[in-house]
Amino acid sequence: MHRRGVLILFAALASCAPSDRRPLQDLSGHEDLDRFTLQSVHGVRDGDRMAVQVLISDSSSILTLDLHLAIGSPTTLQSGIWRWSVPGGLREGTVSARSVTFLGGQDGPPSVGGTFDLTGAGGLRYRVTLPLTALPRPFRPATSGRQHP
Repeated sequence: MHRRGVLILFAALASCAPSDRRPLQDLSGHEDLDRFTLQSVHGVRDGDRMAVQVLISDSSSILTLDLHLAIGSPTTLQSGIWRWSVPGGLREGTVSARSVTFLGGQDGPPSVGGTFDLTGAGGLRYRVTLPLTALPRPFRPATSGRQHP
């Protein structure tokens, strides 16, 4: 019985390990995107809606995803666009969701993750895998010493 408990503990710990999965895949297999890393994820919740911006980059280009989520059970992607600034041009298109994960942040900041397909002029082109990421709290400027009535 002790051996079984050790195996269960090992499996649970392995499932919590960080993924080596790259955030960006070229579905055609023509581009090597291994150098791209997740740079930042920011979002602002407004009731049952959330706007999220994801930045993925290598040393020479930046991919930006602007996502608009409807918070619910389940949380869904209402709309999304992507823009990729590459040397010599701009690629762009729409985003669709294969999966969306949202944790409401009752004990901390909200978290968002999922898998998103990027479609451009030539059809489905890329897939973005966003690990569940805690969103930083919105910036609030320090108040002055004055009290407001």
